[in-house]
Amino acid sequence: MSDSTVLMVNTFAAYIGVIPFMIIFQIAFRKYRLPRRHQFGLYLYTLVICSIFMASNTPSLYQINFSPSFNFIPFYGFSDSFSHYMQSFFVFVPFGFLLPTLWKQFRPLKKTFFAALLFSVLIELSQIFCIESTTVTDVTDVIMNIFGTMVGYFVFLQAKDLHFMRRMHLQTKNPRRRTLSKWEVYIYFFTPWLITFLLTPFISNMIWDVIWDTAVGIPI
Repeated sequence: MSDSTVLMVNTFAAYIGVIPFMIIFQIAFRKYRLPRRHQFGLYLYTLVICSIFMASNTPSLYQINFSPSFNFIPFYGFSDSFSHYMQSFFVFVPFGFLLPTLWKQFRPLKKTFFAALLFSVLIELSQIFCIESTTVTDVTDVIMNIFGTMVGYFVFLQAKDLHFMRRMHLQTKNPRRRTLSKWEVYIYFFTPWLITFLLTPFISNMIWDVIWDTAVGIPI
């Protein structure tokens, strides 16, 4: 089975675990009267975060194994792991697009850049505890993640004045919304991480069991 198929199934498993919490947040934040486009964008953002965690082999509670492996030489072995590095690039493109789209505080380039840098470093540090021996804490991954984020950011700059982009960001004139705007990005970041850490392995195993049972039942 291809790596892209595995990534899609595992991302789907993580997203299934996150959706109930998304619905709870939508109900809890109803008093803020969030624009429907912004709410839709939050679901996309959460899906992107889930895909990044899955693509990065972020360890779960039941898969922790301290096995540090490092590469501090940029682009070392790039040709041998080309598909992996391109995956690191592409999963961060929508992150760089949605971050400034949904939250005005990330519209300055440097804030989106440092958000991508911090996110990437946290992911790479978490891989020290990954059970898979092939997972490496790699500076090239950080570079490709940031590169993908910057591409997404520049796509945002070209698209920000289009009609469908209006009202996707959270207006900050309302004091309540201003407070929510400061914390919302973190809420929708750490929730997928917690689900990935605690629940995704169980959900993923159930989905894979269904896939294999279905595949076995198909006559050849």
